[in-house]
Amino acid sequence: MEIEILETSDIIKNTEKPIFIIGFPDVGLVGTIATYHIVEKLNLKEVAHIDSEKFPPIVVVHDAKPSSPIRIYGNGKIFVVISEIPIRSDLIPHLSKNLVKWFKEKNASLVVSLGGIPHPKRLEIDKPEVYGVGSNEKLNKKLEKLKVKPFEEGIIVGIHGIILRKCIIANLPSIYLMAESHYKYPDPEAAASIIEVINKISNLSIDVK
Repeated sequence: MEIEILETSDIIKNTEKPIFIIGFPDVGLVGTIATYHIVEKLNLKEVAHIDSEKFPPIVVVHDAKPSSPIRIYGNGKIFVVISEIPIRSDLIPHLSKNLVKWFKEKNASLVVSLGGIPHPKRLEIDKPEVYGVGSNEKLNKKLEKLKVKPFEEGIIVGIHGIILRKCIIANLPSIYLMAESHYKYPDPEAAASIIEVINKISNLSIDVK
């Protein structure tokens, strides 16, 4: 199954151990909201997009420009993968494999996936907690120092889990962050909590007000 990552800017060709942040639609749309906010606040430019004949027949339009529904933005140090479509289960292995291979080629220093974890009493929570799991013990200790709750037992369903697993196989440092969120509704507060952790990991100061 052919999946192409098509580079459209010289920015992506001149990188030095960048961080890649991934947000695919899932619980609470946490990853989607967070990655869009990061792109906007850091004024990141589109540097690549992903294409496949197996994707839904969709073209998105932003600022009067037709675009792929899965795009990559960056500035040379930080790159963000955004998807405006859910990823079908049969596409997950192929897309994950190609992304991790590409991250490796770009000499990524860290891959961070963002998602949500449903909480049955989300309306009673003032500030959503963030859980995390790293691809190695060093990263788990780093998350612990940042006061990120460890995700110790359970399963990770979907593309984020497969990317984490393939990063382990490729010996590529990776973290999966999950914020407590609404199960059925978009959750900007959960996205804000997860961006605050991104700020600490990446030495950024992205405003979440």
